[in-house]
Amino acid sequence: MFADSRPAYARRRRRRRHATLLGRILLWMIVPLFVLWSIGIVITYFISLNIANSPYDRTLSSHLRLLRHEVEQQRLSTGITLSESARTILAGSGDDTPTTWQILDANGHLMAGNPNIPTPENWTYDIDQVRYRNATLNHQAIRLAYLWGGRDRDGTGFLTVVAEPGEARATLQQEILTGMLTPQLIILPLAAMLAGLGLTQGLEPLSLLQEHMRRRKPSDLSPIRDDLAPAEIVPLIAAMNNVLQRLSASIESQRRFVANAAHQLKTPLAGIRTQCEIALREQEPARMRDSLQQLITGSQRATRLVNQLLLLARAESLDPNQSRTTEQLNLHTLAAEGTGAWVQTALQRGIDLGFESSDENLPVFGNGIMIRELLNNLIDNALLYTPAGGQVTVRVLADGDLACLEVQDTGPGIPLDEQSQVFDRFYRILGHEAEGSGLGLAIVREVAEHHQASIAFLPPGNHYDPVSAGTRLRVSFPRDHVPRTRT
Repeated sequence: MFADSRPAYARRRRRRRHATLLGRILLWMIVPLFVLWSIGIVITYFISLNIANSPYDRTLSSHLRLLRHEVEQQRLSTGITLSESARTILAGSGDDTPTTWQILDANGHLMAGNPNIPTPENWTYDIDQVRYRNATLNHQAIRLAYLWGGRDRDGTGFLTVVAEPGEARATLQQEILTGMLTPQLIILPLAAMLAGLGLTQGLEPLSLLQEHMRRRKPSDLSPIRDDLAPAEIVPLIAAMNNVLQRLSASIESQRRFVANAAHQLKTPLAGIRTQCEIALREQEPARMRDSLQQLITGSQRATRLVNQLLLLARAESLDPNQSRTTEQLNLHTLAAEGTGAWVQTALQRGIDLGFESSDENLPVFGNGIMIRELLNNLIDNALLYTPAGGQVTVRVLADGDLACLEVQDTGPGIPLDEQSQVFDRFYRILGHEAEGSGLGLAIVREVAEHHQASIAFLPPGNHYDPVSAGTRLRVSFPRDHVPRTRT
């Protein structure tokens, strides 16, 4: 046989079983109940001991005072003779146990009575104070009671001691314990059984919820009803509904992405296929070269469209319930680096791309990659719709508690009635010859919402550079402020 090569902790984890909720509740109920019951037994023992001793101690105290009274009527020097009634009382009758006695002087020397009774240890000279002590006589437990303060007819002081066997006390204590613990031994298992039954019935809604979830179809992401659930389970159901809602939103986002990708890629892919077929039929090198150039252009458009679709899906998939704070960024540095990356493209298109900033450090919190993509889409969109010879200006400025990023162009502009629609996916303004995917501003909106930034169209003219046409779009970020988590 081969030894199991898995680590010991892996084998233990494999053998581990999930504890049931009912088992955990019963464990937390029965174990403390058993501990309390054990403490109750100890308390019951001492209570029964006190109850058993009280009547016998009162009788023993009466015998003690009776004996002292008998001795006080006589002279210790001539011997002690008890009266007939005293002997009868001390001897007991029926089931009563006999009481033995002794008389000691101030030094603890025996003056009369039974010499075998153990002398009280460290007894005090408190007058008329009855003391009790447990002792052993002939290997049997006895109960002692002693009293100092008696004086015989000659005025000699003495200590009176009486003793009786402890069997009767022990028997009474056992009967008391039996009477007190027997109901507990019967009630405790019944209570545990009833507690288990009650918990089983109380957890029945969980079983119903489990059965309901098992019967659900994989495609059913509708909220779980909580009208029949106990109040303790309602937060759990609310959390599950929240997960289902986010899962549904994620699946819907993926579905939209697949549908949009299929719809938008259909046209460029069809164009690429058409150009391939034309190139195969052409015999002249010049025309074949034109078809190949169209293939390159079509593949570039398809690549750009795919990249924007992936970026839009990434922006939509960001969890709105998680904090946006990933790093502290300098908006001035981000904008300067992002603008520089587009200079070569702007020169190729004959557009003057500029950057304006006060060089002020504008710290913002957010995702640096997504903010760079926001700026890239704004600049790309501006360059796409600005004709050759035009201007595109990127600005970074502070506005109170806001850090603002502006992109202004001298293109045809966006009509006021369409400014709220250009952020929709695949929306294109009619009459523009520029070829775009209609996803740039949709990506800008998703990134801005994720960072709790606002977007606004401003008049294109200002006192620095007054122009009559164009688009000026501003994205305002919370300045040096940790974004709050949306609920």
